[in-house]
Amino acid sequence: MQRTLILTALALAASLGTVSSSLAADTGLSISSSTAPVAQKLDAAGEGRRLFLKLNCYGCHGMYATGGMGPNIVHAERNDVHEVLMRGEDKGMRSYRDYVNDTDIANITAYLQSIGTPNEPTFKDWWKKTPPK
Repeated sequence: MQRTLILTALALAASLGTVSSSLAADTGLSISSSTAPVAQKLDAAGEGRRLFLKLNCYGCHGMYATGGMGPNIVHAERNDVHEVLMRGEDKGMRSYRDYVNDTDIANITAYLQSIGTPNEPTFKDWWKKTPPK
């Protein structure tokens, strides 16, 4: 019973933004009055990887874009990425025109072009402020 009360109090404190900074340091997230954590700006390929994961592209294209239910899109060209993201595909890919802009498309393309190179970002936790290498 006491443990339940403590956990409830901690959850309430977290929702009010009064969690200690040690929790923020442990998770890599900043605790603030905003509803979403502020992500660190990465290079174009890193931001593209972050978006690839955030939009769940890996669900069809595989964790490193090498294919799965969807095709291998490693080294896809910007025009192809733009076209498919903006209009979708008849074979099951939805349009992302309401979710991405030109910068996002350039970043996703930079990520896809970086795969297999020394500059390829491979982190899996897109929500972390500073994803590990």
